[in-house]
Amino acid sequence: MRKVLQWEFDFCALSLPRGHGFGEQTPVAAWACDDARGFGIVTQGVADGRLGIMVMRRRLDSVWTVTGRTSGFPSIEAAFEALEPHLKEGQPPEPLPPGAVFRAPLFDFAGREPSDVFRVLAGVTHRPAAWALNQLYLAMPKPDRNWVSDCLTTNFHTRLWEAQLVASFRETRLARRAAVPVTGFSDREQFGRRGLGRGGHGKPASAV
Repeated sequence: MRKVLQWEFDFCALSLPRGHGFGEQTPVAAWACDDARGFGIVTQGVADGRLGIMVMRRRLDSVWTVTGRTSGFPSIEAAFEALEPHLKEGQPPEPLPPGAVFRAPLFDFAGREPSDVFRVLAGVTHRPAAWALNQLYLAMPKPDRNWVSDCLTTNFHTRLWEAQLVASFRETRLARRAAVPVTGFSDREQFGRRGLGRGGHGKPASAV
C-alpha cells in the first residue's frame, strides 16, 4: 500500500457518481494498491466525527467501481487496518456487473490509424496528459460506443471537450444521469466538495 497524493485522489474521485461531492462524510485519508488496482478512502462524519471507509477497485476494463463501504471505526489506524485486505497487490480485477458494456481501451488502436494530434498524445513526451485523458474517459458514466474511435480521429477535440465537461461537473458536485449514452447532460447538484481533510492522506504513524 502507498499513500495517495491530492492530485491522484482528485482524479480517482471523479469516478464516483457524485465526484468530489462527499456530502457530510469528509475524506480525511487515502491509500492505493501498489499495482494501481485498488483505492481506499477514509471518511469522517461532519456531525458525529465517526470514521468510515470506502473501497474502490478496477474492473476488468479498468473502470473504477465501489466494492465496499463500512463505518464506525474508532481511529484512523483502525480504518487503515480495515482497508489493508482490500488493497493487497496481486488481487484480480473486479468482474463487470450484469448488463455493463466492456470499456474499450483508449490507446488500443486495433489496426486504426490515429490522427496526428492523438499520435502526439500517445507519445512519450505527453504521457502525463495521456494518463489524465484516460482517467477522464474511464470516469465517464456511459460513453457511447464510438467514443474511442472518434477520439482517435479528427473528432478528438469534441471528445476531449466531453471529457472535460464530465470532469467539471464531477468537480463541482454535479452528477450526470446516464441511463443511456447521450451527448447532453441532465444534472442535479450534490453536496459540496471538501477534499482530503485535516487528517491528511499519509500513512498513520502507528502503521509505518
